[in-house]
Amino acid sequence: MHQKHPPPLARGIALIVVSMLLFTLSDVLAKQLAQSVHAVEIAWLRCLGAVLLLVPVVAARPAVLRSAKPRLQILRGLCLLVSTTLLIASFRTLGLAEATMLVFMSPFFLTALSALIFGDRVSRAHWAAVAIGLAGVAVVVRPGFGTLSPAVALPILSSLGWAAGMICTRRIGGADSSVTTLVWSVAVGFAAASLAVPFVFSPLDGAQVVLAIGMAAAWTGAHFLIVLAYRSYPAWQLAPFSYSQVVWSVILGYAAFTELPDAMAFAGSALILSGGLLAAGLPDTRTHNPTRFRIQTRSQDAP
Repeated sequence: MHQKHPPPLARGIALIVVSMLLFTLSDVLAKQLAQSVHAVEIAWLRCLGAVLLLVPVVAARPAVLRSAKPRLQILRGLCLLVSTTLLIASFRTLGLAEATMLVFMSPFFLTALSALIFGDRVSRAHWAAVAIGLAGVAVVVRPGFGTLSPAVALPILSSLGWAAGMICTRRIGGADSSVTTLVWSVAVGFAAASLAVPFVFSPLDGAQVVLAIGMAAAWTGAHFLIVLAYRSYPAWQLAPFSYSQVVWSVILGYAAFTELPDAMAFAGSALILSGGLLAAGLPDTRTHNPTRFRIQTRSQDAP
């Protein structure tokens, strides 16, 4: 009888890194669309792609539509939709890499909200990680040095919306399965965006349709790879590799738009990533489980 061995970790890392590439590719296409299409319409198109992906799942397993905590699921879906829309809106003004760097503030917001809402005991080391990350943000945006644009608020607020959605995830806990939570998030996001999109909708030309299809396909493909990765490997082993999205955003931002962050932006990004990785590697003081991440990165949830 052969002993069943777990798949090599390199496979899980590759799945995460490729999923981050697909997320960044989706953002590149969203940025191109954002120059002439409203952010709400682009978010709606993304949700539409996710809905089409999940229709076969719901058809095969209708029970995933039942939620023990529907109000929290609705709130979570709205938070994530707002987060996605704000990020897309920032692409009209900000560079791809700059917006992506600022979005990775979400782990720091999550730490603070956990302490304020749940009364979690946040260690000094965690607060130090938050301080490092916020210092990185200050370096990226450089307030008072003539480089601060009001648009930087959009990815920062996007990361706050994401953190609020993760707080909802925690309140839902194990009451619903991960598939149920995913289906509800996509359905709520699509329904809410569908209510708003008629007010901003503009018909797409042929080139924009191609961009929209590519954007939605890359976005849903990224989520599919994440599901494959986290189904076989623990989150604490894979989560740090979600920060590869910053690297991809620099590479694709330069390739698609000839955007290249300056030295200060790179330095700030290094501080943000250092703070995030430090927080990720610290033990969860709430559960006293040293192998569980205290934070949740953007690649671990949807949409």
